[in-house]
Amino acid sequence: MSEALEELKAENPSAYPPSIQAGIPKLGDTPKGWTRYRLGNLLHKVERPAKLVGTQTYQLVTAKRNRGGIVAREVLRGNQIKTKTQFYVEAGDFLISNRQISHGACGVVPASLHRAVVSNEYTAFQTAAALDPEFLNALSHSIYFQQTCFHSSIGVHVEKLVFRLEDWMGWEFDIPPLEEQRRIVALLRAWDETIEQTERLIAAKRRRKMALFQKLFSNLPKRPLLEAADVWFSGVDKKSRADETPILLCNYMDVFHNSRITSQIDFMRATASKSQIADNSLRKHDVVFTKDSETSEEIAEPAVVDEDIPNLVCGYHLAIARPWDGVGHGPFIAQAMRHQAIRWQFSRLANGVVRFGLTLEAIEQAELFLPSLPVQERIAAVLDAEDLMIEGLLKQAKILRVQQRGLMQKVLTGERQLDERFDDFAPSILASAVRHA
Repeated sequence: MSEALEELKAENPSAYPPSIQAGIPKLGDTPKGWTRYRLGNLLHKVERPAKLVGTQTYQLVTAKRNRGGIVAREVLRGNQIKTKTQFYVEAGDFLISNRQISHGACGVVPASLHRAVVSNEYTAFQTAAALDPEFLNALSHSIYFQQTCFHSSIGVHVEKLVFRLEDWMGWEFDIPPLEEQRRIVALLRAWDETIEQTERLIAAKRRRKMALFQKLFSNLPKRPLLEAADVWFSGVDKKSRADETPILLCNYMDVFHNSRITSQIDFMRATASKSQIADNSLRKHDVVFTKDSETSEEIAEPAVVDEDIPNLVCGYHLAIARPWDGVGHGPFIAQAMRHQAIRWQFSRLANGVVRFGLTLEAIEQAELFLPSLPVQERIAAVLDAEDLMIEGLLKQAKILRVQQRGLMQKVLTGERQLDERFDDFAPSILASAVRHA
């Protein structure tokens, strides 16, 4: 969607995608106890040619961008593999995609992919005795490592860079002793495991909510949406004029990325005429939803206004559903609009070619689950509680990732060093990280 691209550009004004680190690689002083090596003295290329047999099956792998690791692709017979020059990789190899290494496509081959095959667009390495492969995998997340990959590539388009392996082998790296490498790997692995546990819990909570949706909305009567709420479209745009009143503008992305509209959102500052403010000011329990988008699946994405926020005005591309007193409950309406059957309905009602949108005539045809008001309030309370738990876990996972990135850059550059004292306290430190992260 265009709004998402605009937001991405605002957050990342660089001409390069977030997977690229284009800065100049610079090393400072070598940390105490560490050793500076040329990369070519730490890695040696390995080639294990695979003579493909037409009737035999082979596991193919790929390196994910953004240092996402080495993962399985499809299993094909030899006569189905188009590129006939293939090589075996083994568990523990450090594998890079020559075409995508500037985007962080690299990682250690896991045991599950031992003896998989890759084309000559990949390069496999084994490490010298001074370098633990798992530490190298962690090192690939450092800004310096990423910068060396980019500056060892040439080309006029970021997606068509040619990687020059020999140039990359000439870069120097500061490497800690093996004992410290293993401590660093253990510490970062604890964060990985905590993040993974949190993500598994988020997935479980989402499955629970889906089950609750099926249970709570089963056998509920459907009525026209307009019997539950008054609905109108906003016409307030982002333009600011000196003769108008300052406002906070609730825009498309505020709704698309948040299930609840609260004062914690960083709203855009804009202006509007007095009549626009009177017609489009938001109040508690209003439901704001997307009325148009580049895909019909993103139509009618709802968010409920969770509190009264002074000077908050609904922006363009959005609709407002204000519940009728004694009939509709805003939090319930927002939850009901997330039900798959209701979402399919709005997708069918939207029309367009380049951009899909709802009309007021389509809104007149829209239906919503509409039990009695007390039932709406009880259902909303249950589902909102689930959402709050999921939101809390999402925030926790985000904090963990930020902590991990900050810690990673410090330990991989030697700004923070882990000596033998870490070995005595490691169990309690790692357990604490898991409990309190």
